[in-house]
Amino acid sequence: DMDIQTLLLLSCTVFGAALLQAATGIGYGVIAGPILLIVLNGSEAFEISTLHNLIIAIVLFPVVRNMVNTNLLSFLIVGGSLGILTGFLFQNLFSVWVLKVFSAVMVSFVATSLALDMRHTEQVDRSDSQPAKEISVVGFLSGIMGGMLAMPGPIAATWMSVRGYSKQETRSTILALFIFAYGSNVLLYWSTYGFSNDVLKLTLTLAAPLALGIFIGNTISKHVSEVMVRKVLLAVLLATVASLVADWIVWTLVAPVVASLG
Repeated sequence: DMDIQTLLLLSCTVFGAALLQAATGIGYGVIAGPILLIVLNGSEAFEISTLHNLIIAIVLFPVVRNMVNTNLLSFLIVGGSLGILTGFLFQNLFSVWVLKVFSAVMVSFVATSLALDMRHTEQVDRSDSQPAKEISVVGFLSGIMGGMLAMPGPIAATWMSVRGYSKQETRSTILALFIFAYGSNVLLYWSTYGFSNDVLKLTLTLAAPLALGIFIGNTISKHVSEVMVRKVLLAVLLATVASLVADWIVWTLVAPVVASLG
């Protein structure tokens, strides 16, 4: 059984990540996912993150469905289908240590992209006819990150931002992509080795802070400036990277020394 301190840490993490996801359109996978990975130290972290992300997407999607770019979404799904299968294979081939490194790289990528986007003030002109091949490649890479790390959003969202899509259109389209990507993950998990009772129990236990985070995040998104939300998100992302690096140092450098001394 999980001790109360760890459960409280995960509850606060899930609440904060869900709040940022609801307020900004990104946040849960790149914040809660790595922290769950550090605490659980296994693929169960990705299973719980997948279940929670799917819930968030299903809850928020009806509110934003009218802003989805369906043409773009279709090509993202085409590429993402193969990418998710590839990423799922990688998740089962790589060790937890390697997956933590990939998680740290992905969170760093999101933090850097967010920081650059905050500095960029000029409006980018968007072409309505992006090359289908390019979109499919973006979908494929996003799918790999979704299947391997339960993080399908960062690459696609960053690409849409660079290409000049509006933040609302990006948020809506990415949420639609989430339903496909995380739904596919659930089917893959369920058909290969299923969800353990411990995973389902912890998922349900953390459902209350998840729901509270979604509600508050959706509420403050209408009243708090996007600049402030992004500053908070950037700070949390940097803290997550620091946590992953610290975890790597402890298990890779400190633990072997302690074991040899013992």
